[in-house]
Amino acid sequence: MKSLEVKNNIYWVGALDPGLRIFDIIMYTPYGTTYNSYVVKGSEKVAVMETVKAQFFDEYLERLKSMNIDITKIDYIIVDHTEPDHAGSVERLLDLSPNAKVVGTTPALHFLKSIVNRPFEYITVADGNTLSLGNKTLKFITAPFLHWPDTMYTYVEEDKVLITCDSFGSHYCNSKVFNDLNENEEQYMEALRYYFDCIMGPFKPYVLKAVDKIKNLDIDMICTGHGPILRQDPWRIVNLYKEWSTAAAKSEKPKVTISYVSAYGYTAELANSIAAGIKSNGDFDITLYDVIHHDKNKILEDISTSDGILFGSPTINGDLLEPIGELLLKLNPIVHGGKVASAFGSYGWSGEAVPNIEARLKQLKMKQQPGLKISFKPSKDDLKKAFDFGSEFGKRVLVNLGKLPADAVPQAIEKKKQSDSKLADKMNSVNTGKVRKWKCLVCNEVFEGEFPPDPCPVCGAGADQFIDVTDELNEKASHDTAKAEVYAIIGNGAAGYYAAATIRKNNSKAVIKIISAENELTYYRPQLSDYLSEEIKESSFYISNKEWYDKNGIELILGKKISNVRVNNKELVSEDGYTLKYDKLIFANGSYNFIPHIKGSDLSGVYTLKYKSDANRIKLAMKDAKSAVIIGGGLLGLEAAWELKKSGIAVTVVEFANRLLPRQLDDKSAELFKALINNSGVELILNDSAAELIADDSINKVDAVKLSSGKIISADLVLFSTGIRPNKDLAEKSGIACNKGIIVNEKMETNIKDVFACGDVAELNGLVYGNWTAAIEMGKVAGANSVDASTNSKFKHFVSSVIFKALNTEVFSAGTIDFSDSSLKSSILEDKTKGVYKKLFFKDDTLAGAILLGDTKNAGKIILAMKNNSSYANAEKLLV
Repeated sequence: MKSLEVKNNIYWVGALDPGLRIFDIIMYTPYGTTYNSYVVKGSEKVAVMETVKAQFFDEYLERLKSMNIDITKIDYIIVDHTEPDHAGSVERLLDLSPNAKVVGTTPALHFLKSIVNRPFEYITVADGNTLSLGNKTLKFITAPFLHWPDTMYTYVEEDKVLITCDSFGSHYCNSKVFNDLNENEEQYMEALRYYFDCIMGPFKPYVLKAVDKIKNLDIDMICTGHGPILRQDPWRIVNLYKEWSTAAAKSEKPKVTISYVSAYGYTAELANSIAAGIKSNGDFDITLYDVIHHDKNKILEDISTSDGILFGSPTINGDLLEPIGELLLKLNPIVHGGKVASAFGSYGWSGEAVPNIEARLKQLKMKQQPGLKISFKPSKDDLKKAFDFGSEFGKRVLVNLGKLPADAVPQAIEKKKQSDSKLADKMNSVNTGKVRKWKCLVCNEVFEGEFPPDPCPVCGAGADQFIDVTDELNEKASHDTAKAEVYAIIGNGAAGYYAAATIRKNNSKAVIKIISAENELTYYRPQLSDYLSEEIKESSFYISNKEWYDKNGIELILGKKISNVRVNNKELVSEDGYTLKYDKLIFANGSYNFIPHIKGSDLSGVYTLKYKSDANRIKLAMKDAKSAVIIGGGLLGLEAAWELKKSGIAVTVVEFANRLLPRQLDDKSAELFKALINNSGVELILNDSAAELIADDSINKVDAVKLSSGKIISADLVLFSTGIRPNKDLAEKSGIACNKGIIVNEKMETNIKDVFACGDVAELNGLVYGNWTAAIEMGKVAGANSVDASTNSKFKHFVSSVIFKALNTEVFSAGTIDFSDSSLKSSILEDKTKGVYKKLFFKDDTLAGAILLGDTKNAGKIILAMKNNSSYANAEKLLV
């Protein structure tokens, strides 16, 4: 581990890292790299140029010692750049040589103070300053943003040596140090260009400025921060940098680059109309890129030389698509800031892509035009909006170039855009500044606010799927029995929560107690799948905070499991002996996830997803899991599969039936849905089932799943999603009539006076609904009737519906339909090229059910139409 003299009393003392394959997380380094450091010995002073990555300090120290210099008396540590792979050992070097003065630019020294985290002596230098070592003079040349704002070059005048840190380097490990001794010139040139593209590519204007500063220097050698020292023809590499950084001659025409992705062609339609709108302002140089079909480097080159840039993405799974996100992350405010920019895209029900792009454009310090969102397939009116949007954008570009006066662009574009949307019209009609109550038509959840949430925290529906129910709910709440009765509610899911809320609205003096074995406030259970792969704010995860319960006088008794109900004495008893007397009792204790009795189901690594605690255990397991098997192809299982897949886990879904979602989809839509899943990266196995879970005996943990077909699938994690079973045992042993669940009538009354049941535990007319929407409505009915049975509150005209948003598609199903019923009539709209399938079902000329696949914008309207018993003639238009 000796130093190497590269020129008269200038030594290389760096470190070799030939085995490195990933650098700075994002760069692939098949040829390893080096961390170059140099020592310049003058007749009077000694300077160390850069250091090495901290993990190589011991090797670095050996090379310093081999020079026969006193490492406790180094005079200067020159910091050309403070990134930790260059400055990571400065702190330890100062430990050995505490009197050394650190030399750098103002930003470099500022950054270094937060790396070293202690006082040190320093000298601040500016462009053109010099420092004498006796018979050697160091001249400093600032080169900001190559690739940090702190960068400078150091030129040793007497030896004609330029020390450039990251500039002109490469991730290419050459143990012989010099470029004329490279083992493979082709590999070196490949590494040189890749290094430039990744590190210097975003800062090409600054590369040209730096090259211009050094063009008159007499340079014999360039000592780089990474890769070989340029001893042979260093100007060849400098000139390559200049060539790679020089943009093609700028067109006289204003240039606009439109980059987009389009799942079903809708966003592409918008892109073309926007381009036409831009051209209506005159002669523009416009390039449209469907990003997945073009080289990103070419797109980035065009973006860099564009006067205006637009990004388009549909919204899938509540976000913009990855190719556009990756492109945006390649931009930076230093190079690209100040351009005119905007976003556009088609969406289903939530539309987060456009605002997420806008947020990134703001970070990039772009001059933004408010974005354009269109729901699903653009109509003629929507395409006209896109054209006008493009025309406005073109004007903004011309204003920014000084080719139009500033007043050519209207100042209230955002206001105009909102006034053009039906949603804004609806919002403005109630915009009194007062809090309203908004009901989601898809999931029936009610939220309070000046405007509806966007999207719905439960089902992801957009704000246009809400209706204002303020007056309706206030009217219902006007009847107050004011009886000081004790209401006991077992369970604090959706049904229990809404039962309690309804009791309080109808009885101001009620004593309300919610008893739950789960030690959590009521939360949006449908969000558990999302919670697996992301953190959700408490305000979005819990229906109400603790203050709401306190304000409404609802006592929470959490972490207690009721073991006995003495209906004759109207008394509850918990497992730990706690007792509670009640006047009215509501069972809202939900259901449990069914797990088939197969060998290995009790192994570690086997889960179901029902409670937040389940989700926390799964999240922990996901950190180390590489493969997962989901047993059951229902909606919850598929949602969980998608969250696992997005987290980088290989996922297989095993479904016993020969097709997916037989209760929600007909044969045709199930086949289309299957094709979409196959394109999502999740492996799907139909017509098979789990026969045995195979253990890794050394740790008693699941290792694989053996199927009935004999196939064995590796699995670090197994999730059962094989249906639910009502928690009826407590009621059944208390003498309350049960079948599949607790039997209730339309008022949620059981066979025992003053005892009610609702939600997943309840069975009405032989049916256990088992979904969030039904639980809400049942809870309200149970709460109202427990206060006063004469209110005539009944669970009727309920439209059972589900909405699914994952696996790069959207599914909505409404109604309880027997797809084999020959008396049903149907109306179908299908577009295979866009993955869209819509079907309405009619019974006796009345809308009875619906399937929407790939385009769910009319979900709320369909639910209302079903509640209103719409005829074929009135409902068929909902397919459009």
